[in-house]
Amino acid sequence: MYDLIPHRDWTRAYAAYGAELASFVGARVGAGDADDLLQDIWSALATTLESVEIDQPRAWLYRVARNRITDYYRTRAARPALLDLAAAREAASPIDAFSDPDSLTAEIDAALALLPEKQREVFVRNAIDGETLREIADDLGVPLKTVISRKGYARQRLQDLLRDLYEEYFGEE
Repeated sequence: MYDLIPHRDWTRAYAAYGAELASFVGARVGAGDADDLLQDIWSALATTLESVEIDQPRAWLYRVARNRITDYYRTRAARPALLDLAAAREAASPIDAFSDPDSLTAEIDAALALLPEKQREVFVRNAIDGETLREIADDLGVPLKTVISRKGYARQRLQDLLRDLYEEYFGEE
């Protein structure tokens, strides 16, 4: 009953399930992104078939597709949209106590400098540069949980260091 796909023959799976899988992925992400995801899925199939046979190719393709779609949305959620700082500065009140962005930046830079190097690196790469925690973990060669811990410690320390500045800036006590 199962359609066993032998080593290196991904074309059979593409012919049998290509249109169906394209419809499935396209219904869940935009057209341009669907093409990229499909290419990644078919590439994964071809790579996997180099070393093993797949007993249930349709189930395998859908499992990989669901995982890629989940990763796609996680990546989008982890990378916030860029904030237009020029527009934010123009909208700020001219009598704002922090109208000099350099002094605010200096305060933040000083707080970042007080963090341990490893925590600072993870925090800056994730929160400022927009890298995902997984990308950082892979690059540093450390477990993901280590990177998550470093960012958590950095965030907590920065909250403590910048609490007075925050309250002064937003008028909260």
